[in-house]
Amino acid sequence: MLARITHGAWDFDIRTFECPVCTGIHQVVADLADPMKSPKANGWLHGQLQAPK
Repeated sequence: MLARITHGAWDFDIRTFECPVCTGIHQVVADLADPMKSPKANGWLHGQLQAPK
């Protein structure tokens, strides 16, 4: 079960999951950056690639 979300540095979140049965804890670092706004994707979208006519 998701217990909390902690805002980290550099557009990352740390998501903490806790098991109510065994009281185990698992943490995951989640990237908050939008992949469609990356320089590679932006260059590809605005490049010479065109829709068929």
